[in-house]
Amino acid sequence: MTVVHWDDRPGDDLAAAVGAGWACLRRITIDARDPLHLDAEDRETIVWILDRDAVIVRRPADLERSVRARATLDVLVFAAGGAGASWLGAPPSRGVVQPSEVEGERVVDGLTSIVRRDVGGAAGAVAAGVELVDIAPARRGFPSPHLEEVSVVLQGSGRVVGGGAEPWVLRGSVVGRAERFVAGPQGLRVLSFRELAPPA
Repeated sequence: MTVVHWDDRPGDDLAAAVGAGWACLRRITIDARDPLHLDAEDRETIVWILDRDAVIVRRPADLERSVRARATLDVLVFAAGGAGASWLGAPPSRGVVQPSEVEGERVVDGLTSIVRRDVGGAAGAVAAGVELVDIAPARRGFPSPHLEEVSVVLQGSGRVVGGGAEPWVLRGSVVGRAERFVAGPQGLRVLSFRELAPPA
């Protein structure tokens, strides 16, 4: 398990920093006068708007490959998917999707108490899974056990457990290969990215 903080790695590939070579994750500021051009020719791109808690999906086949802002936006940009993928037949992306528009799945079992939302699927993502997880105060949540993930703490604080270590995490912490999260007294909101098989 590796943990970094986005403030310590400005402009860096945060996915690579936590050992996830299959994806690219950066924190970027979009200015109203300078749109974000998504130039990855063979990857699906997920843009998470930090100030608004909203997600946008763009694929190589989309006519509009830019993200424009009316005001300055602070975003996470995640790219995944492989060369040679055919995007024909993939459902259209929906534009901007907010978590409040996505039905949450509540999981309560022993010390686990979470609500998770498939925000990526709701926005039309097919090559990348994007899940927003709210962990109740003093409870725990688990990443997907069979998938490699990169997780970003958006709200609250707590501990992340992995490889015998239990470092404290807070907003801006980026985690690779976590075994579980344990929320502090305010709870914990985590955004997790995972690679899915792109359309054949």
